[in-house]
Amino acid sequence: MDRMEIAREYWGADVPDWIRALVVACDAPGASQNRVAKRLGYTGGVVSQLLRKAYPGNLDRIEDRVRAIYMGGQIACPALGEIGSAACLDWRDRSVALGSVSPMAVRMFRACRACPRNRAVAEEDAA
Repeated sequence: MDRMEIAREYWGADVPDWIRALVVACDAPGASQNRVAKRLGYTGGVVSQLLRKAYPGNLDRIEDRVRAIYMGGQIACPALGEIGSAACLDWRDRSVALGSVSPMAVRMFRACRACPRNRAVAEEDAA
């Protein structure tokens, strides 16, 4: 059974667009479920659970990552202007901790932590 059939079996006829994008990414030439999962920051098992609608955790963060990495698009970044959604995600990931003292890293650390797109900071502040 191929991945899209699996997704349809578990999600029904209305497979979410981000799950379809996940399937397309896994089925791309040279790709694999494990490679896609690694790029998302998860394991192949998590991707398998997502296709089977069996992931027990919150889907919002994963959906956000799939959209940013595999569905593309441009983001209006308050600090940099128009940037790709994958670049936005990379800066957000780096904003978890200040790991460099370069002026750009400090600027983006501050900008990302104040940005409403950055759910990780919002969740951290709520805890």
